[in-house]
Amino acid sequence: MSSNRRITRSDGSTIELAFTERSDGDFHIDAEPEGLAARRREVMDGTWAVVRQVHGARVLDAADIAGSAADAPEADGVVTEVPGQPIAVQGADCAPLAFITDVGPIAVAHAGWRGLEAGIVDSVVGALAERGATVTKIVVGPVIGPECYEFGSDDLDTVADALGETVRGVTSSGTPALNMRAAITAACIGAGVDDVEFARGCTACGDDGYSHRARQEPQRHALVARIAP
Repeated sequence: MSSNRRITRSDGSTIELAFTERSDGDFHIDAEPEGLAARRREVMDGTWAVVRQVHGARVLDAADIAGSAADAPEADGVVTEVPGQPIAVQGADCAPLAFITDVGPIAVAHAGWRGLEAGIVDSVVGALAERGATVTKIVVGPVIGPECYEFGSDDLDTVADALGETVRGVTSSGTPALNMRAAITAACIGAGVDDVEFARGCTACGDDGYSHRARQEPQRHALVARIAP
């Protein structure tokens, strides 16, 4: 079942996080609506604000997002300052990120290599700063590990140019790989956030979530967060 976290902030407010697991079922935005709604309610009450993820750096306020998949705008980050409003992203190798702040609004983001290279972390941190919040910690859900993520040399050079040489890794078979954990850490540090926690393991060789690359799975796991009402 989903793993849940409660983080108490300096002002006494609480941020609630939930990372779904395979046993919780499919949270793809286009999953059968009635079943999806039921699964969401089991994880966290309320109407989830979700976006149609496009591997970019656009961030939207939950107040501007419609509830249905058909109307979901394209973006990769969601912000809210409304207590009780769940905000969510999905993944199946790309990383779901929760942005923990000192006070006020919080955010979640979907970060694949293209989104990291495009600046999704900077965009979310900036969106929160515009609303008067400072990010103190970023919690990262399940993401593909370098041992399972063979990567083309040209694309690897692109990510390394943007985020540094630490993103270069090696697969379990000895071929060049992208180290997403290192890439995420570099992006977070570059955005001014040093406290980065990887709360879950590899999507491809573990059982923490779905994997498009390893198993061509169409399903998605989810990260959902809210300021406790």
